[in-house]
Amino acid sequence: MRRSIHVLSLIVIVACGSLVAQSRTVPKEFAHVRTLGRALSEFRDGRIHVVAAYYYSQLHHESPWLLIQLGALGKDVLEIARNRIELVTPNGRVVPLASQARWASDARRNTLLLQQATALRHPVYSYFTPANGQTGLRFFARPPGMGTVQEIVYLQRSELALGDLLFESPTRLWDEGTYALVIRYDSAEAVLPIELR
Repeated sequence: MRRSIHVLSLIVIVACGSLVAQSRTVPKEFAHVRTLGRALSEFRDGRIHVVAAYYYSQLHHESPWLLIQLGALGKDVLEIARNRIELVTPNGRVVPLASQARWASDARRNTLLLQQATALRHPVYSYFTPANGQTGLRFFARPPGMGTVQEIVYLQRSELALGDLLFESPTRLWDEGTYALVIRYDSAEAVLPIELR
């Protein structure tokens, strides 16, 4: 009996630790951020410059998928890993970047989403002056099964990375409110507001 109580306690501790790791508060104020337009945020801290545009998703967030166009440029060499990108919901739930497998499994709906989003795409590249060209953030393959998907993008000094971030809602839709897009790099992070109305 004593042994089973010990195991149960361990499971509770592990479960509680997991819950703590998956919750975070959306900041009231976002450091190093300025908002440009109704659905674009810019983060600049001297080490990294990030722009997130979400014009389509601000108007169409009643579906499971959220689309954010991203541009990132580092002052020095840096890496952006897909498992270090997340979206924090207004109630503090942490949603990781969707996996390629999840994105591909909903291919029909997602093809339609990308077609509809075309008219509201924003020229994110226009906010940057890269010295060393640009590369793609290839975290997702379109159509599914075609092309190479990267887990990590390595950026050279002053090289611009452009691509889409896709998140899947655990509740099948995205509530109105202020979200926080978190992109960790080296030992720091860029945190940008995503306003859904």
